[in-house]
Amino acid sequence: MSDHGCPTIHLGEINSAHDAAAGYAKVRDASSGTVARGDDLGGYWAITGYDQVKQAATNTDQLISGKGCTIPRLGSAFTPIPVEVDPPMHRHYRRLLVPELRPEAAEKWAGRIAEVTDKVIDRFIESGEGDLREIANTVPPAIIASILGSPDDAKAMVSLTHDLNEAAMSGDLERKKAANMAVFGLTDRIVTEAENAGPDRDDLAVQIARGVVNGEPITHQKAVWTTVTLVVAGHETTVNGISSILWLVAAHPEIKQQLLDDPSLLDAAVEEALRLESPVQLMGRTATQDMDLFGVQIKEGDAVGLTWGAANTDPAKFENPSEFRLDRGNNPHVAFGHGIHRCVGEHLARVEMKVTLQRVLERMPDYELNGDVVIGANIDQNRGALTVPVKFTAGAKLYANA
Repeated sequence: MSDHGCPTIHLGEINSAHDAAAGYAKVRDASSGTVARGDDLGGYWAITGYDQVKQAATNTDQLISGKGCTIPRLGSAFTPIPVEVDPPMHRHYRRLLVPELRPEAAEKWAGRIAEVTDKVIDRFIESGEGDLREIANTVPPAIIASILGSPDDAKAMVSLTHDLNEAAMSGDLERKKAANMAVFGLTDRIVTEAENAGPDRDDLAVQIARGVVNGEPITHQKAVWTTVTLVVAGHETTVNGISSILWLVAAHPEIKQQLLDDPSLLDAAVEEALRLESPVQLMGRTATQDMDLFGVQIKEGDAVGLTWGAANTDPAKFENPSEFRLDRGNNPHVAFGHGIHRCVGEHLARVEMKVTLQRVLERMPDYELNGDVVIGANIDQNRGALTVPVKFTAGAKLYANA
């Protein structure tokens, strides 16, 4: 119990353990309330109840995103748009991204996702063993780079985002500055090329660069800041989502057999993996005034964490929340957030998770774990399987040059 009378939560410890649900359960058991105190990450208030997290997510007057949505703040020299923009301007920027990320648009990338997945599988299919994290590391950046009309920048996006997150956690101000400038430099070039593109280009970067916000053409700076959101958030969280679902299915042979017998259950598997292993476990808000936060008095300027991972394993909402099940029916998880800042890329993430799992099951139906699965992320608010070592019956390549 902390000095504030609330149970203490250590997100880094929870997100590096195999059973995050058990970690959140211990926090709940320490108090009858739904607010815990995080004394790490600079100090913050963590909301752990499902209903309370959803309520807080819609309280955009008292709990704002404009002062940072991460805990601790990344220390960026730029503002990720629209994730750190509050009403009323938020909706104007979000509108720029919706058309290319709506469900039907996301489905158009399924063939390309399958192709990239197969080429990664080809790297180890003949050996009968491999690390499925390699698939997760490759697919999302390849797809978001293509959506932005900059497919050759996929590897750079991965490297620079990794450096940015590690710098944020290090507390080294010079390292933070250098990592920020590197991400800014890449994104600035992508936007500049989009601004100068001919009429034959109509990718998302071009649509952002030519966007209109609240009746005015978007500025170059705001176009860069909007694209930063896609470069940073558009791939890393899905990397963790893919690695986690591949791990969970391997760790539950009975679930894997159900999916092999009935592929129509793939969608249910995706939703359950998102609930149980939410790639983003926490998003930050800042209190605009002294307020009562579900029975706890907090101060203006305090950091508040919307703990999606805890909400998704709340026994008051989900029966046997630590179990990976395909028969939950309606699965109203908040892995993609809730309210105006709900993840705009959720439909693409779902397609990527479903297609990658589908290709693995079709090409390696007897795959099983073959070593230790390491859980974690390079920033404490995220969570994923960092290694998914497996073995399977060796097969043949699909692409000669893979």
